[in-house]
Amino acid sequence: MKLLLVSDTHVPTYLRSLPNNLIELARQVDVVIGLGDYIDLNTVLELKSVARNFYGVHGNMDDIDVKDTLPQFLMVHLGGFNIGLCHGWGPPYQLRERILKLFEEKPHVIFYGHTHFPDDSLLGNVRFINPGSFGENGSFAVVEICDSRLKVSFERLPIV
Repeated sequence: MKLLLVSDTHVPTYLRSLPNNLIELARQVDVVIGLGDYIDLNTVLELKSVARNFYGVHGNMDDIDVKDTLPQFLMVHLGGFNIGLCHGWGPPYQLRERILKLFEEKPHVIFYGHTHFPDDSLLGNVRFINPGSFGENGSFAVVEICDSRLKVSFERLPIV
């Protein structure tokens, strides 16, 4: 199972729209996971329309219609993993600890955004993965779930 993690697109603040190369990639994977700060609802709807499966949460900078459409945090079960989704908020100091407190049932892994920096780290027994900011520098992550393992690759697409 192949997942595309994308966060902090900031459309139309950083980008006028999602680039075609990201849309094409979203069509090719099994699951698209949006981690907030899309800014406008059209960006969410576009990702949903091209994805085979879409899961998403809103971010702190999203318009109110995005916040009305997507939750602040979400738990999904994919490939035998309990996966927490949350954008994040506030200063980067102890961000992962704040996010972890949202989940009653502790996930195996948490996908998050907000910091604009790629991350693959552990906090206790919970793995945290942040794809970085797509809108700022074209950063995203591809996560492959195979044989009860998560393989993460951080990548970039040219953005204009």
